[in-house]
Amino acid sequence: MVVMDLTLNNIFTFNDFHINMAYPKKIVNSSIENEFLNECPNFRYKKLIILMGANASGKTTLGRSLMGIFNFISKKIPDPVLSCINDKTKDASFSLEFVAETKTLYRVEATIHPTESDSYREEDIDLVVKSVSINKQDSYEICQKRLNDLESEKLSFLKALDKVESMGWFFSYPQPENNIKNTKGLERKEFRSVLEIVLSTLDPSIQEVREGTDIEGSYVIKLSGHDLILTDEKILNGEMLSSGTKSGIDIAIMLTSMITHKNGFYYCDEKFSYIHSDMEKEILAKMVEKLGNKEQLFFTTHNTDILDMMLPKHSFVFLKKEKVGKGFQVQCVYADTYLKRNTDSLRKAVENDLFSIAPNVSRINQL
Repeated sequence: MVVMDLTLNNIFTFNDFHINMAYPKKIVNSSIENEFLNECPNFRYKKLIILMGANASGKTTLGRSLMGIFNFISKKIPDPVLSCINDKTKDASFSLEFVAETKTLYRVEATIHPTESDSYREEDIDLVVKSVSINKQDSYEICQKRLNDLESEKLSFLKALDKVESMGWFFSYPQPENNIKNTKGLERKEFRSVLEIVLSTLDPSIQEVREGTDIEGSYVIKLSGHDLILTDEKILNGEMLSSGTKSGIDIAIMLTSMITHKNGFYYCDEKFSYIHSDMEKEILAKMVEKLGNKEQLFFTTHNTDILDMMLPKHSFVFLKKEKVGKGFQVQCVYADTYLKRNTDSLRKAVENDLFSIAPNVSRINQL
């Protein structure tokens, strides 16, 4: 699945928020291959979106907003989106454009009205689904215009969402101590191999990883004479591993999913806080390499060394939160809007605060 466009209002701290994942023209000798739909070379989309910005700028909540919307669309239950509403006394809305398995561009628009009762009713939610087929020579902009020209059909959100095909996604956030994402559904031999490579790279004292026999679906991590047991969502004796090595388990789960193309959309949020910068860069490069057609990765980080990677400038999106009136607004700053030449340095632009995204530290100076 590929997300092309998203708007949010009154969802978490997002108001009048807009992010777009198209890019205007083909880049010669790009380090990311085939950033377009298969057999539709004019339909260009960003395979990789690196989200950077100060703390509380919205990197994590953007992912949680998408996850809530995806669950609403897929399960036809509004609760995941309702839990994201910031002010329940006001309208909340979102608009999502995406491409699923078929060559179809969908737009799902929803407005959720305030309710005076304890729970929301079906009539409190106005939802419209539009879709157009993507032809061989179509660009995203052409398809988007065709969506704009379609008449809106008024249906209940249950009937409207029946028109949307199935979606696949994978979100990964920092886990509580000794907790990991569920490993069920992964191809076991592939996961064991990936897990062994990642963990032994992070910690050379890890000798091997083998499939467990005593506990169904478990894995045994052999560490300097000790055996650690990895179950579906827990690691036993996990205190023997460093924080970075524990993060490596979730990273291996995501990598396995990407290598086997189990999910089409991936959101990797702050999984490398305890991992060396060089390791983060190598794993990110491998993730990008494994992305297939109609697959996409959102990757959040504070690591400025990522700016030195040979990645297209359109892959970098900076989030910044600014005070507007009595509230705050999160805005997207696209690096390729400012940096047009191949010789332009993304690192220098950030160091010189060209994008006005540096955190305000003036209050700290008052201490």
